[in-house]
Amino acid sequence: MRTALILVVATLAGCNQEPGPVLVESQESPEFVQPMGPGLYAIGDGEAVYVRTRLAEDGTYQDMDEAGTVVGGGTWFSAGPGICFDPEGDGEDQQARCWRNDPPNTDGSFRTQRVDGDEAYTITPLDE
Repeated sequence: MRTALILVVATLAGCNQEPGPVLVESQESPEFVQPMGPGLYAIGDGEAVYVRTRLAEDGTYQDMDEAGTVVGGGTWFSAGPGICFDPEGDGEDQQARCWRNDPPNTDGSFRTQRVDGDEAYTITPLDE
């Protein structure tokens, strides 16, 4: 049985309400577990790491470069096998985006793809 999860994120811009990203998920297996939660992750292409992201239990996140310097951040939430990030600020590259996560491999790594299909990365959990 397919379960459909529809999640709409709304953001406020000044006094006007503007719709944010929509995450639509189908879940084949009811035992699927979201592979991301609070912790530290390497984001890359499977060979190179582009950024490290720390998800906090309070729903915030920080992106860090190779030296550990914070280069961005915002808020996050999970939705079934998907996860959404809303970077701080209102710049062109700071809009909320949602991702579909594949089930994890035996080493804990997994593929994630933006719901619009525009980008895909390999995510690897890191020890803190």
